[in-house]
Amino acid sequence: MKLIKLAAAALITLSSLTAQAAYLDITGGTTTNISSSGANNNYFKANGAVIAPSFNVGGDLVSNFSGTVTLKFTYLGAEASYENKFITTAGSFTHAPGKGYGTAVGSSFVLSDSFSLGEAIGFSFKKGTSGGLTVANGANNEGDTTLSFATLLAGSFNASPFDAILFFDDTGGYQDDDNHDDLVVGVQVISVPESSTLVLMMMGLLGLFAARRMKA
Repeated sequence: MKLIKLAAAALITLSSLTAQAAYLDITGGTTTNISSSGANNNYFKANGAVIAPSFNVGGDLVSNFSGTVTLKFTYLGAEASYENKFITTAGSFTHAPGKGYGTAVGSSFVLSDSFSLGEAIGFSFKKGTSGGLTVANGANNEGDTTLSFATLLAGSFNASPFDAILFFDDTGGYQDDDNHDDLVVGVQVISVPESSTLVLMMMGLLGLFAARRMKA
């Protein structure tokens, strides 16, 4: 009986998580505390506080299903003196301080593509719009002296419509600049294969069934 209750609790937990972050996952990287003070301050906050206690640095954002998916990317802002860029095959965002051009915060575009299970989502961050250094998803880096990005998945932060948030670190030219707020992008899954939706519905039903069994 105890084993049944544990299994039921696991199903309930799993069904609640799949409703938030079932379509995207992170491979590799290291969980790192998000700093709210000092040289590594991350300026992107919610309600005056850092949006989450930690994020994944150096990992890659991958699909958690097979099939065609539609993703919406939204530019959330940047805190950097360098000209940086976020690039996909469907569109891009540019942060160009003091140059009279650049993407407006809140701008978005949509990417539709086919992915296999565990395949990296196609995007990259670039320091400088031409001839600059680039870090691509699927080949992310860890460490203070290399370009890298950090990732938060839904379920790790509150009050957000996004399935994931990406934080770019252009290193700032300094070894200790590791604040990952130099270009921030939100990712939303707005369309998925019908088979994936069916799986989520089944998981939800299993969770409800398990809850009823636990009460009985």
